[in-house]
Amino acid sequence: MILATALLLAGCTDYRSYYNSLLEELSSPRYDGRSVWHDGDVRAARMLIDRLDAIDGIVPCPAAGPEDITARPYLKSPVEPGSAGRWDAVEGKEKYLPWLQHFQFPMNVMRGEMSLAVDGVSYAPTFDFTVKEFSPTCHGFFKVTYLDEEAYRPEGFLEHLNSGLYRDQFVVIDWEHYLETLKPDPFDKYQPWLTSLTEVGGVILRQEEQFPYFKARTWYQTQRPVIFVNGSFPDDAREIELHVDAEMLPVRDAHNIVAWLPGTDPEADTYYTFIAHYDHLGYMGKDFMFPGANDNGSGTAMVVTLAKYFSKHRPKHSIQFILVDAEEENLLGAFFYCANPRKPLDKIEYLIDLDMVADDGDHLNTEVSATGAIQLHKFQELNAESKFPPFEIAIQPLSDNSDHYAFAMENVPCIYFETLGSLYEHYHTPRDTYEHTSDMNFERLFDMVIRFVE
Repeated sequence: MILATALLLAGCTDYRSYYNSLLEELSSPRYDGRSVWHDGDVRAARMLIDRLDAIDGIVPCPAAGPEDITARPYLKSPVEPGSAGRWDAVEGKEKYLPWLQHFQFPMNVMRGEMSLAVDGVSYAPTFDFTVKEFSPTCHGFFKVTYLDEEAYRPEGFLEHLNSGLYRDQFVVIDWEHYLETLKPDPFDKYQPWLTSLTEVGGVILRQEEQFPYFKARTWYQTQRPVIFVNGSFPDDAREIELHVDAEMLPVRDAHNIVAWLPGTDPEADTYYTFIAHYDHLGYMGKDFMFPGANDNGSGTAMVVTLAKYFSKHRPKHSIQFILVDAEEENLLGAFFYCANPRKPLDKIEYLIDLDMVADDGDHLNTEVSATGAIQLHKFQELNAESKFPPFEIAIQPLSDNSDHYAFAMENVPCIYFETLGSLYEHYHTPRDTYEHTSDMNFERLFDMVIRFVE
């Protein structure tokens, strides 16, 4: 663990210790990457609810009415209302259910074999290759061919690949060339170009740096597997041996955790919201677990720690704390919440999304909604006036990279924070462990968001 060197906020040592203990717990192997694998997500949620329930004044945020609206975000899975699902088997479920919001969606999972060999040389999963999350089961030996440059054109691309020339072969496609010439939709770079392939054995996408593993597009399954490789993949490979086990689950149950802290002023009808996703990637295959320490054990631990702080220092406005499920499946938990809010969205004074805040750099990536931009100067002033060394605040374009995006689409004033440093190299890999996090930014970020609310 890389320790902070900044001067400590008065009384903040205990909060930092609490934050670190929770982060270490969330990223431990006992939660299996906080996914549906072995119900790791349910066990993590149970632990988080126990933590929230132990904080004086924090209560479940009840539903205002039936939560029966299906969310239909652009180029993402429909998100339908769900049931208690796997929580029905949880001992003492009556304690936990009031904290939960249930939803469901289809999901492709890879729980079995995962291996690749190129001309007899074994490749290491998550180092040398990843399998795209929408890939189907595939086992066997396949010839390798490289796509000619003239084939990279929107007119005729699918017809050429489906012509039968590449039947039972894996076609190597240069990723940068693919993006530049085919110009896929940025919300889903794989449809329609890769989902309509039927007359190839599969696709190998290659770029110099290793692609991270994602689960954003698990709601559909392509007809042929797609794997990502890095610059170590040769220019003259002849044959690959690939083994992938996949299964399409028609229903994957998921559950947001929604908590509430009443403010001190009964006349204040607006409220603040802190949000972080507690889910992570689980496994790629049966052997490669993703602990998800920085992503997003860190943001989850920070939100629960903020709940602990504000329970002792209540502001006049109420505060909502949302721990979101299915962020890794393309922000589906956030979109479902926005379709079925437990408190009016137009009463949110400001929403703060904390996602990946345990890196070791001074760089603070920030995104704001159109309605949230008017308050950006307050964060900049608080940062400049801080007793801690100021962040280098980098304002990025609004994108659908975290849960704030769903709220931004509903005109909620919101901001997203991500610290960025040398530990980002472990993003979406099994190396994103507690040992590869840093708490050097805890005090200055904790202090800034507290002062913004107060």
